[in-house]
Amino acid sequence: MTKTWSRFAAVSLTGIALTVGLAACSGGKEAASTGNSGDQAAEGTRIAEKERTVKVVFPENANQPVKSNSPIQQEILKRTNVKLDFETVPNSNYNDKKKTLIATNNLPDIIQVDKTDLNDFGSTGVFLPLMDYMDKGLMPNFKKLWDANPDMVKLTVDGELYGFPAVARNELKNGFGPVIREDLLKKHQLQAPKNFDELLTVLAKLKELYPDSKPWTVRNGTPQLLSTTAYMLGSGVNGTKGNGMYFDKDVDGGKYVYGPATPAFKNVLSYFNKAYSMGVLDPDYAITTQQQWTEKLTSGKSFFFMDNSGFSLNYTRDLRKTQSDGKFQVLPIPEYAPGKARANYYATVFSGKTFAISARSKNPEQLVKLLDWMYSEEASNLMNFGIEGVHYTKDEKGQPKYKEDYVAKFKTATPTPYYALYSDLGCCQLSFTPYYTNTMSQTQIEKMTGNWDAINDEYWGIVAKDPAYNEPVMDPPLTKEEAARVKELNVTINTMLDQEYDKFIMGVKKIDEYDAVIQKARTMGAGELEKIYSNALARMKK
Repeated sequence: MTKTWSRFAAVSLTGIALTVGLAACSGGKEAASTGNSGDQAAEGTRIAEKERTVKVVFPENANQPVKSNSPIQQEILKRTNVKLDFETVPNSNYNDKKKTLIATNNLPDIIQVDKTDLNDFGSTGVFLPLMDYMDKGLMPNFKKLWDANPDMVKLTVDGELYGFPAVARNELKNGFGPVIREDLLKKHQLQAPKNFDELLTVLAKLKELYPDSKPWTVRNGTPQLLSTTAYMLGSGVNGTKGNGMYFDKDVDGGKYVYGPATPAFKNVLSYFNKAYSMGVLDPDYAITTQQQWTEKLTSGKSFFFMDNSGFSLNYTRDLRKTQSDGKFQVLPIPEYAPGKARANYYATVFSGKTFAISARSKNPEQLVKLLDWMYSEEASNLMNFGIEGVHYTKDEKGQPKYKEDYVAKFKTATPTPYYALYSDLGCCQLSFTPYYTNTMSQTQIEKMTGNWDAINDEYWGIVAKDPAYNEPVMDPPLTKEEAARVKELNVTINTMLDQEYDKFIMGVKKIDEYDAVIQKARTMGAGELEKIYSNALARMKK
């Protein structure tokens, strides 16, 4: 390695001394990233002496359209002298756009990327390396979070940090989970399934009762089907990009496994094939868009999904516009084998997205200071709740709370009051917000608009009490050489596998023929990938 892990210890000690020094200078108040005291920060954090425009590229979610020059953007300009120029790309097209910008080294000042991008391209020089700025004390706000979260070292590549990770604030735990029409179970006296075989039996009965239905529907195709469900079925993949490598706590006491190249994954495909053959799995699962998925669920054409279980709350409200007793509710995770049930929470600290600075940007130190300021309490409150006194006040514990008269404007807004408010304000997780809130802000808005009811309490209670959920494991940091090899192997293996999955799910190939696919994947380097990640994990533990 070109840098050793001892550097992180040195950085940590430097950060402790710096934090103490800043606290002393500010009288206990949070310091601005420029080194000013807390009082000066309250008056404005002038990152740039002259007004500067900074271009930022990130994906736009259809539920939360990005408005130009939002109140938060205007206030950031007022406080920092930096004008944020957003260029957004629809979620469905973002990966292609991002890859083009990176490959051509035509990056904006700041771009949203993920850890795979950092592994693949960090060593190419397109992203600004940040460790030296942290060593010099120019990232005090971020440094507090770095010291408080040892897992952050896993975001590095060969000892270098190439981006500012999006960090969650006061996040409740939920994740992918099975959601079913509970009202139909009660109406037809069907028991809630406790294992995956019972699930198919229940869905088959609903199909019999409603012949024109498509009981189990899926959004965004096969990658989403695999990423949401394979782990619960005893194998797994990592995310929706077709990366088969994941950490399995149940294999040899916990190790990295290339899921699709194991016999356990054969069982996953066999289960999907059974669901497809029974008419339970939507025959259009491979091509259904998110909009079509939503329409099927809220119109009564589909009764079950395995995805972000929080969608159940919104979909129940939409369903009740036409079916007054309709109710979606999350189930406890079904057993995939006797006595075995498992699922992962969403990451409650790191969302997986990162904001990288282009190495070609002018005056990069200003951009480092700008992003670091965004991790301060002052900036986080602004970028999630708006302007104090206008959009929010503080409660008795000093925590921000939206003003009810502001929230009331969105009581009947679509697609939901909270998405409409987020879009108007330009805030929270789906915007350019490095230190973001999600469930904290959503819960406040739902309660203020009267959309929080017994179903919400029941939902969060079911998830919180389910022992099947585990904290996700963040991948270990790789060296430049390892990252390059991982990229090479993933492209080759994933290209082959992506052409195979649907053949087995749809029954074009017999499931026993998947043994040959497993062997081919291992010949192409699946075992080598497992070894790379295992070695990286062992090295990090040392």
